Amino acid sequence: MKPLVGLALMHEQEFLRAALSLFAADEVELLEWSFDTILYEKYKPEWLHQLLREYSSKGRLIGHGVRYSLLDAKWTRRQSGWLNKLRKEVNRYPYQHITEHFGFMTSSDFHKGAPLPVPFNKHSLRIGIDRIKRLKDAIGSLPLGIENLAFSFSAADVKEQGAFLAELIRPVDGFLILDLHNVYCQAENFKIDILEIIRSYPLDKVREIHISGGSWKNSIYSKEIKKVRRDTHDERVPEQLFKILPDVLSLCPNIAYVIFERLGNSLQEEEEQEQFRKDFRRIKSIVHRSSPDKKASTVSERSIPYSKAPLNDLSFYKEQRFLSKTILDAGDPVEALLRLKKEELKYWDVDQWNSSMLETAMSIAKKWDL
Repeated sequence: MKPLVGLALMHEQEFLRAALSLFAADEVELLEWSFDTILYEKYKPEWLHQLLREYSSKGRLIGHGVRYSLLDAKWTRRQSGWLNKLRKEVNRYPYQHITEHFGFMTSSDFHKGAPLPVPFNKHSLRIGIDRIKRLKDAIGSLPLGIENLAFSFSAADVKEQGAFLAELIRPVDGFLILDLHNVYCQAENFKIDILEIIRSYPLDKVREIHISGGSWKNSIYSKEIKKVRRDTHDERVPEQLFKILPDVLSLCPNIAYVIFERLGNSLQEEEEQEQFRKDFRRIKSIVHRSSPDKKASTVSERSIPYSKAPLNDLSFYKEQRFLSKTILDAGDPVEALLRLKKEELKYWDVDQWNSSMLETAMSIAKKWDL
């Protein structure tokens, strides 16, 4: 069968108004729900519950987490609590799979953080494998996937992320969400060919594709990057992503789902709502036209052993917290870089970092830490 094409479900009324005609015409083939974005169940509108029940009953619902902090080097009660809530969530709705983001959260309050990358080394990989095994245990036989990250401090971050992800998912026989706009951000910011980046990922492990839009932000802090592309999910899909989508589909033999993402609060005006519908229909047309019928990919349901006590790396954690605090507290990226270099971090190659990207990290972290 061809990949199913659906929407990332948002809880805002503006999203419902924009998508209502798509639902009415039965054009939305599946939904992806970020189950940890609403902190308390009582705040979910009834129409959202109805959509979750309807799509899950048809085997057309997939789950996406954003708050687990997969690569945080110190295990916390918040992560234990997150997994306990996830166990209840997968019992409430029959999801087809569960996914999470690569990276660690900038804030100790996971509902006020933004994910940042970590360097690929034996310390970060050990932490990531420990965390992903615990996540797999929480969801039982459901397939588990990880999404590539849009933000990078340097070109070196970009070039090593595919290999990192491949090693991370291997112990749980996991899969990859290939977020095309995330790759687009990396390609634009570091002047790397987008297909070169895509080919650096384990494409045979790609089960799901994300497509979205974003925004540009001017920067005065580096000569190399004067405009930063950000994964803000609040504007139309870049034309280049429509153009490369057929090539990406041909490179990924096990695609099952393609999801279009846009934030509900970015759909205030009727013009934006109409653009949202056009983008979705164009994505769906390309997928149905470009994808040959495929057999459904299988994912192992074997039990994954892991240690009873969560793994901690306090030296690595100390540097993560110092980085987060510096990003939140420094007045500008020049000051932040000076602080980071003075600390002589063991796990981070700060000398390779781009000042414009550090400015972007500061902006994102402060936005979410309000």
